[in-house]
Amino acid sequence: MPQDPTTHFSVRDGDSQAEEVINYVQAVLSRSTVECVGIPDAIRDLPGIEQLSSLLFGIRHMTNALSRGELEYSCSERGYVIGSLKSLQADLRHLTWQARCIARGDYQHRVNFLGDFSTAFNTMAEELDKSVSRLTTQSTEYKEMSNRDALTGLLNRRAFTNLALDALQAHAEKGSQAVIIMMDLDSFKRINDTWGHACGDEVLRHTARLLQSRLRKDDLCCRYGGEEFILLLPHTGIQQGIHVAEQLRQSLCQTGVVYEGHKVNVTASFGVKSVNLDNRHKNLNATFDNAVKLVDKNLYAAKKSGRNKVVSNEKPFVKA
Repeated sequence: MPQDPTTHFSVRDGDSQAEEVINYVQAVLSRSTVECVGIPDAIRDLPGIEQLSSLLFGIRHMTNALSRGELEYSCSERGYVIGSLKSLQADLRHLTWQARCIARGDYQHRVNFLGDFSTAFNTMAEELDKSVSRLTTQSTEYKEMSNRDALTGLLNRRAFTNLALDALQAHAEKGSQAVIIMMDLDSFKRINDTWGHACGDEVLRHTARLLQSRLRKDDLCCRYGGEEFILLLPHTGIQQGIHVAEQLRQSLCQTGVVYEGHKVNVTASFGVKSVNLDNRHKNLNATFDNAVKLVDKNLYAAKKSGRNKVVSNEKPFVKA
């Protein structure tokens, strides 16, 4: 059986050779620069000294590589110390991979092989996970807030336009229809002048609640500006759209708003326009913009013809 070079070697000249070996080992392991130092002549012929020297320099080089973060350094030597250094190297490689995963946004990785460092690393990962979750939630909330009208909670014009275009695009290939309804509260300035702006705000909130309660999940509802509202009803024909507008008109007229013990009558005028969708529409934005312009004209016609009406240029007036 071959001798272990770290523990067995012959000493020919007694204590002087032992001292030379000890000094050589200390020099290799302790001095900052020994790369050019060879085995002293006095012990060069000792059995196993070459293997011992190779092992010592292997330990030195591996330790130095780890201290510089060179995790790909390869060492052919074996033994307990080298094995421990290689184990540390493997752990650091794995830790580096986990750190990269965290950098990519995967905060579920945990370390359980580096003692106190593992505890600190895991705490960092957990806190990062919590912080990112909070930021994601806040970002979602802020985005939702930026899409909503502060007074009514309905979509604002920008968000409505974006969502409407997305909805129309989704239905375009199916060749389905959609309907746009635009409504404007009648004599809203008179309500503000008579009852005050607080009452006007309550009328707007009441109108928003009524619209939301009457619409389907996929329908979009927006405070378009001032006392004007706009709705998009996907997969809906013109006749059904007119019917929905008429129901909304009647509900608003029948409920009114109670403000400081007084009932405030509320009516609105409606314009209705269909949006015909098929895959021949190359410019959906232009199609949508044109439909909004036409429904606005229908709303103007309802106002001009006496208010509290539903008007569509595709069907006769639906009278109040």
